[in-house]
Amino acid sequence: MENVLFFETIIQPKGNNIIAIISVLILIIILVGLIILLPAVFYSMRNTSLSLTNKEIIIKSAIYGKKIPLKNVIIDGIKKINMNEDNEYNISIRTNGIGLPNFKLGWMRLKNGKKALVYLTDRNSVVLIPTNEYLILFSMENIDEFIQKIKETN
Repeated sequence: MENVLFFETIIQPKGNNIIAIISVLILIIILVGLIILLPAVFYSMRNTSLSLTNKEIIIKSAIYGKKIPLKNVIIDGIKKINMNEDNEYNISIRTNGIGLPNFKLGWMRLKNGKKALVYLTDRNSVVLIPTNEYLILFSMENIDEFIQKIKETN
C-alpha cells in the first residue's frame, strides 16, 4: 500500500449556495414526478379501453380518460385507417402527451393541422373518430364492429 503524499478537495463555491440548493430541490421534484408518472404510463399501456353506450363514447385511461357525448361525434366520418398509408393523420407535434416507441398517448397535432386525442399502440389498425372539436385516434382490433354499433345508435 502506498502512502498518500498529497490530498486536496475541490474549492467550495464562494458566496451564496442557494442556487445549488434550489437546483438540487428542482431535480428531486422532477425525479419524484417521474416516479409517480411512470407507473401511470405503464398502466395506460395495458389498460386503456373504449366503450360505447347509447349516449357517449367512454375512453378509460389512467392519464387521458375522456367521455365524449355522441351528439359531439361526427358519426359519418368514423373510419378505419392505417397510419402507415394515411400520412395526413401522422403525428406532427406532441402538444401534451407521451410518445414512446409503439405507444402514443395524449394530445397531438397531426400533419393535416388538426388537433387529436391519440391512443396508439398499433399504427395499422386505428379507428378515426371525428368530433366537433378534435379527432380521436384509437388502436383497436374490432373497428368494423365498433363502426356498425355506433351507426346503429344514431
